[in-house]
Amino acid sequence: MTNRKTLYLVLFFSALLVKGFGQFLYPFNDNFNRFYVFDEGVFEQLEFQPVDEYFVGNAYLAYFDPRGRFQLYFGGEKHELSLNRPNVYSTDHFLAYQFGSQIFLLEGNKLHQIESWALQEDLWVSDSIVAYNDVYNRFNVYQTDSAQTLESWNIYTASISNNSLAYLDINKQLKLFSRGQQYIVWPTQPTAFTAGQNLVAFQTGIGDLQVWYEDELYTLTYNTNGGFDVSDELVTFYDDLGGFNVFYQGVSYPLLAYRPLSYELKENQLVWSDRNGFFFTFYKGEITRLESYMPDEITIDNNLIVYQDINGRLKGFSQGEKYSISSRIATDFDQINQAVLYRENRFRWHINIQGEDYTFE
Repeated sequence: MTNRKTLYLVLFFSALLVKGFGQFLYPFNDNFNRFYVFDEGVFEQLEFQPVDEYFVGNAYLAYFDPRGRFQLYFGGEKHELSLNRPNVYSTDHFLAYQFGSQIFLLEGNKLHQIESWALQEDLWVSDSIVAYNDVYNRFNVYQTDSAQTLESWNIYTASISNNSLAYLDINKQLKLFSRGQQYIVWPTQPTAFTAGQNLVAFQTGIGDLQVWYEDELYTLTYNTNGGFDVSDELVTFYDDLGGFNVFYQGVSYPLLAYRPLSYELKENQLVWSDRNGFFFTFYKGEITRLESYMPDEITIDNNLIVYQDINGRLKGFSQGEKYSISSRIATDFDQINQAVLYRENRFRWHINIQGEDYTFE
């Protein structure tokens, strides 16, 4: 039944080329526990009962309905994909799910089966890559309508970003697959590694922190006791003297001479607070002080920072600019991609998308 329905959906989604599909969906349960989705300025009820698990991309919403069936909302319409619960992997642009050895993928406006003989274990899924081991002990990647074998043995240690895959091969060499090319980054086993966008950061066996970026190797520090974090094109780390730094597009930027009181790194956005409690962000090589206090709650998604100001109103920071999201006090708020849901009170909710505000009552 699953294969038959998938073949139908491949034909259906091909017809959606002329219809197009929505952007920045926001699902939620209302005060009466009915399940809604906000799409293109419209609040649409999908279920009469609450949904406790869902997966959201820029153009799709997948969820298990109250009966446990796997549903897909796409292009303004709802479709039942399966009566059973698959393993689901969701990113902004990809929706992958697995039944046994079969892997299915929603890619753009096409839902199709990309593998019939995958091992029944975790996949590595990003916005443009699906990596998996198959029953023939091969390590494969799917990208842009085609699959290829990277290794003739299974791989179990890997890290994936939106366009790059780092992994240890059978000889414990660190390799990177990025933009269709495969590279040997380091000939011996690192103690830790994380893939970013066109990069991989790793700690060597003697403790050096290295970054492979755009086919060049950079040494960031000779002591990585403080650890490091990676997200998209950013690598945060502490230097030998305990200073807080970020690596971005081949350049290291010193941010603080000491550890921040707190920090958060997601996608290409980095925020932190210094000893004075000031709230800063780093974006595309520029340091901006957003506030002279540290907000109690901050959300980051789709390169949008959202926080509550000292008066209880919401502010956003995106593309290097700060702007107001709510003119009223928000009792609470949440964010999915660039859709921000906030409550004015118990009965009036708002969804703000790129400055456009919509009210749900």
